[in-house]
Amino acid sequence: MPIPQVTLAGKEVGHIGLGLMQLTWTPTPPPEEQSFAAIKAAVDAGATAVSSATFYGPQEDQMANVAMLGRFFAKYPEYRSKIVLVLKGGVGAALKPDPSKDFNRECLRKAKELLGDYEIDVYLPARLLPGQDPIEYFRAFDELRQEGWFRQLGASEVSAPTLRKLSTAYDIAIAEIEVSLWSWEQDIQDVIAWSTETGKPVFAYSPLGRGFITRTWKTPEDVPEGSFQKLSPRFQGENFYHNLKLVDVLDELAAKKGITTAQLAIAWVASRGPNVIPIPGSSNVDRARANTESGNIKLTAEDEKEINDILAKFETKGGRYPDHGSSHLML
Repeated sequence: MPIPQVTLAGKEVGHIGLGLMQLTWTPTPPPEEQSFAAIKAAVDAGATAVSSATFYGPQEDQMANVAMLGRFFAKYPEYRSKIVLVLKGGVGAALKPDPSKDFNRECLRKAKELLGDYEIDVYLPARLLPGQDPIEYFRAFDELRQEGWFRQLGASEVSAPTLRKLSTAYDIAIAEIEVSLWSWEQDIQDVIAWSTETGKPVFAYSPLGRGFITRTWKTPEDVPEGSFQKLSPRFQGENFYHNLKLVDVLDELAAKKGITTAQLAIAWVASRGPNVIPIPGSSNVDRARANTESGNIKLTAEDEKEINDILAKFETKGGRYPDHGSSHLML
């Protein structure tokens, strides 16, 4: 059964999308053929909006994710026309934001070369720099759009007031923010409200709490060295065990509905607004397919009340990012 559709950059895409980050930007990336199989399974199930970035790789090969996607297209050219690509950029060495036109033009040139001259549907700066005027910050990106390097402009980790300000000067095609059952702060809700008001979609990244909601790790010590989670306050010590109490309750609710906790979490994120597109990622074929099929799961009013009651009583411990990365969030 086809999943519901959302309009993104003038094209119809599935209400569930696909994030590619963990296929290359992780201490032990999966075998490429395994990744390709998972991408095919997700896209075949309807996850046609795909998120990548020019820095989803180790420092010595930051373009690893784009290169992988290029090899996927070379092997399966029939998928070129199925996928709408949202590409994050604007991040240079040591993961520092770089909004300069020359730097981003070179990133886009390399990306198009690696993708086999595939059309980039949306390009967006991954982060703003604190204290800068957003309209000025986005000017170089919009000029690159006008040069024809990509079709539409997006924004990532920006607040609703910033989105409203940007929208007075630019046509913002999509906003990418973190949304999940343990990331539902007021500033996130405000961006969802902006999406509902304007009809512009939101790419909801990490809908499974970076693997926490699916119990990828049982203890903080299980989290691998070199992973983002090893630095995240939510995965540290007592915070980890406190936050597991949320997963315990979600497991019970999902079991009552006869679905997985991952499907419950993704369906809940998708239900936050008519244009909210969760972008879970997986290198496992069955999970990639099941994640995408969450688009057909309908939460009842009773489910919603039960989840709202859970969230009202539970306070996630630890910030979304380490202290050194928090200054670029929701500006």
